[in-house]
Amino acid sequence: MATDVHAREQRLRKQAELQSLFLNLANLRKQEATYIEASAALPEFLVRQITELRQEIRAVEDELLTLNDETIKTPARQFYREAFEAELSGDYDKAIKLYKSASHYNHPDAGVAIRSVRYARKVAQNKAAGGGRTWSPPASTRQTRNRLLVGLAILLLLIFVGVILGAGGLFAPPPETASLGPTATFTAPAVILIIPDTATPIPSATATSSPTPTTTATNTPRPTATADTSPTDTPTPAPTLRPSPRIVGPTNNMVWLDGAVVFEFGTVDLAYDELYCVNTLRGFDQTNTENWSFPPTGSKKPSIAIEANVFRVAKAQDMRCIVWSGSIGKGSCENIISYSTEERVIGLPQPCRFK
Repeated sequence: MATDVHAREQRLRKQAELQSLFLNLANLRKQEATYIEASAALPEFLVRQITELRQEIRAVEDELLTLNDETIKTPARQFYREAFEAELSGDYDKAIKLYKSASHYNHPDAGVAIRSVRYARKVAQNKAAGGGRTWSPPASTRQTRNRLLVGLAILLLLIFVGVILGAGGLFAPPPETASLGPTATFTAPAVILIIPDTATPIPSATATSSPTPTTTATNTPRPTATADTSPTDTPTPAPTLRPSPRIVGPTNNMVWLDGAVVFEFGTVDLAYDELYCVNTLRGFDQTNTENWSFPPTGSKKPSIAIEANVFRVAKAQDMRCIVWSGSIGKGSCENIISYSTEERVIGLPQPCRFK
């Protein structure tokens, strides 16, 4: 009996570790996607990181098999494992075909693995066509860029020299001021000696005339200030979110016992880059404290399946229930363009009572 409990604890710990590894792999895949979309060469350390993490995932899955974990024996894992072997051996066509089969069974990494293998196949073809060279911008492009940079540097240097020469011309007048020095010193005493006799009545007149321009000057900027603030207030029509999708299933307060959960939505006329999204699954423990979550998941189809292992990990971490909602994303589930649906509860196995 004690060995069974120990084996069960080991399985749960390995399942949680496997889930964490898949989350790390998803983050690395996002970094990989940024390089692929920018048509830039992938850094070798990133490729090595992804490969090492996938090998670590395979090792944890093997340990779960030795612990007689039946949940790991799925067609998705088998197809993905064979595809990974084909990818490492360089048989990209076979790997893509097997990854498609794994994606059909909703393997979490199969879809992005297809994109990665296609990119690797393109790089291999470019190497073969270019005599073993890795992908890089054409030489003509680099030469043109270098010429532009050199030309820009020369232009900036000429502008700088012109500014210096112009500044030298502006500083030429000091000799005139030097020549005017004697006349200025000769006439200045006469002016300074005359002003003190008549200075007392003049300041009072200038003092009364000076406040009037200052008041008008302070009045004039006010309309411009209101004119500046009005445009900043107008661009607030941001809440142009689409209506939330209609939830078909699962029902609210559903009790999960085992197996995958399929989230279904009413069919919506989506654009080519839009998809249905299950917002982050959030887990609450016995004290109704949120301390577990699963990242957003999306699909072009109005049905999104979440594997049973996700809920097993949540239950193993003493989650009492999971709260979720749905929405529509543009490009990915990180860019939500609709209102979220009402939140629904999945019990593990009893639903949470928040009131």
